[in-house]
Amino acid sequence: MGLLGQFGLVSAVLVIVLAASLTIVLRSIIEERALRRAEQLAESVGQLAIEPLLTPQDFVIEQVDNARASELEGAIRRGLWGQAVSRVNVFSRHGTVVYSNQRELIGSHFDPSIEKSVALAGEVTSRLVVPSTDEEQELGSQLQVFVPVKMQVDGEEHVLGALELHLPFDPIAAEITADERALHGVLAVGLVLLWLGLYQLVARASRRLNTQIEENRHLALHDPLTDLPNRALFTDRTEQAVAAARGSDASVAILLINLDRFKEVNDTLGHHIGDALIGEIAHRLKMELRDADTIARLGGDEFAVLMPDVRDPDAPVHCALRLLDAVRRPFDVEGITLEIDASLGAASFPEDGNDVTRLLQCADVAMYAAKEEHTGVVQYVASLDEHTPQRLALFGELRRAIDNDELVLHYQPKADVVTGRVSGVEALVRWQHRTRGLLVPDQFIDVAEQTGLIRPMTRHVLDRALRDCRIWRDRGLELSVAVNLSTRNLLDMTTPAQVHELLQRHALPPEALELEITESTAMMDPVRALQVLNELHRSGIRLSVDDYGTGHSSLAYLSHLPIDALKIDRSFVTGMVTDAKGDVIVRSTIDLARNLGLLVVAEGVETGEVYRRLSELGCDAAQGYWLAHPGPADGVPDAVRAIEHRLHGRLADPSVEQTATR
Repeated sequence: MGLLGQFGLVSAVLVIVLAASLTIVLRSIIEERALRRAEQLAESVGQLAIEPLLTPQDFVIEQVDNARASELEGAIRRGLWGQAVSRVNVFSRHGTVVYSNQRELIGSHFDPSIEKSVALAGEVTSRLVVPSTDEEQELGSQLQVFVPVKMQVDGEEHVLGALELHLPFDPIAAEITADERALHGVLAVGLVLLWLGLYQLVARASRRLNTQIEENRHLALHDPLTDLPNRALFTDRTEQAVAAARGSDASVAILLINLDRFKEVNDTLGHHIGDALIGEIAHRLKMELRDADTIARLGGDEFAVLMPDVRDPDAPVHCALRLLDAVRRPFDVEGITLEIDASLGAASFPEDGNDVTRLLQCADVAMYAAKEEHTGVVQYVASLDEHTPQRLALFGELRRAIDNDELVLHYQPKADVVTGRVSGVEALVRWQHRTRGLLVPDQFIDVAEQTGLIRPMTRHVLDRALRDCRIWRDRGLELSVAVNLSTRNLLDMTTPAQVHELLQRHALPPEALELEITESTAMMDPVRALQVLNELHRSGIRLSVDDYGTGHSSLAYLSHLPIDALKIDRSFVTGMVTDAKGDVIVRSTIDLARNLGLLVVAEGVETGEVYRRLSELGCDAAQGYWLAHPGPADGVPDAVRAIEHRLHGRLADPSVEQTATR
């Protein structure tokens, strides 16, 4: 039985119980009122007929003669106003019947009952007597009323006896029965209508609740913008498809689709146009698939396609090409013609993975390969990932780490060698892994670079670094912050706009940010890199070449870069006091920078001797463990004060050797 049926049954029982309770209460009220009316009638008869016609002497001799009895009968009849009466007795305090409408009872004696005793005590009492003997059966139910008879004796009122009045109750019972029937009819109609109304109300509420439950279930499994399945439903269907394909000749394919340049639509035309475009793309992609296929929106500008029961090994790539062609056709959105591109990665069961997570990871790697190579579609192969299981796992974890804000920044101050003042810090990203602890960049940057995650990760790092810089400046610490740019960032023509947007978000001037690139990064695509660097430099952002000396850039190309500083790699700086070649390279780099009008920053300063030698060579700034280890943002103000205090003391007395700030 359903919830609605249970309500119907329970509510019907409650209505019946309510009707029965009302009937009992009504009968009790009618009986009580009948007794009160009988008492009033008996009191009226006593006052108007008995007391005026009887004398105290009648209660002494304890009977009246026939003439007086006839006179009393007439008076009593008039006092009853036509009310039927079964018996009228007047008895003395000794229980002797002084008068009775049954003449043969006059003079007889009865043992006083409780009711008679109450009446002789001066109180009116009554009761309903239900027949139990044959004689009583003939009379039927009776209302018995006992009223005290009071008279003046020697100027004082005394209770000389009592009036016993028996009124037939059957006529009243018949009235009660008629009233009950009428009540039952009204109650039946009213309660049935009430029950029907409540039932309909609950039925409608139940239907709305069921509808809401279905809607919530639908929303939990579908994307609200496109009404396509979401990641949860896509995962479930993929698991079912993989389970069905095990042990058969069929395979299962997953296509991962990521739109290119979609952010430009949102930034230029607004999110409402972007949402409308996503809806159009979803509809167009769906039209290119088989009925058995599932297309889902995983979020943002990313879609996934499940192809179950695949018999042709080339089918996934052919489908991917059709989808790519569908995306590339122009869209008309609110009168605006839009063109967009996409990158697709394909992975198949059982060739590339045995479960949903692995298949999605493989498709993700292939999709980023397609994006990097600008080929549109890439089928996953193991060569895309050198360390397949571990690397795929790390890739998936890194994506979640970016989304869940598990990346943290540590900052290492840079000190001016001449003045001892700290004017900037370098942001160094760390990954607070859930199980492996704090990971340094060497453990995950390579994965981010090769899979394309470096772009969202760099944006995340920039946003966090500029937020911390804003906090320091609000506290009176005028620091700049340096952030590394990867090859993908440097070759992305949208990078300048993204950086400018983040500076505006945190209300910082361009000079508060320094972007560091490596020689090898700039040489990947010199023309494209130069365009991005020029645009960044024109906006007032400072640029520097990091790890200088480890790359292969020509001095001619280096002289054309719009950079402000060179950072000498730590491999040359750390041992320069004991390594003559290292000292020569550092000195030559400083001279080169002077000729090019650039500042020089030395990394890897781990002793006071190295710091003193850099000062002798005219190096502009230094950073390293001797000055301070990298640390969290909230420890930067204390680290800056400690460094400046030490360096000012050193400038005052150069012979003093200080220990490193930890």
